[in-house]
Amino acid sequence: MATQDRTVRLTPTSYDLLEQEARRRGTEPDVLAEELLRADLEGDAGEDLEAVLGRADELRSRLPEIDGVALAREARRELDERDA
Repeated sequence: MATQDRTVRLTPTSYDLLEQEARRRGTEPDVLAEELLRADLEGDAGEDLEAVLGRADELRSRLPEIDGVALAREARRELDERDA
């Protein structure tokens, strides 16, 4: 597949973030920009909102029940024990 160079303008802040992430991944900013752009654009191709929400519901149904209040109380107790 032939490629053709294009110019994409980014704010200095956005480019700094792109460079930082590219360094972290061990790649060049141009390569990372293309990967991110392609993943974002291809990821939405033909996605039906109802299908996405259906998959989210299915995933949520497989998660264990969590008692948020009990979890917070336990965390508080553990913190209090550290201070003692």
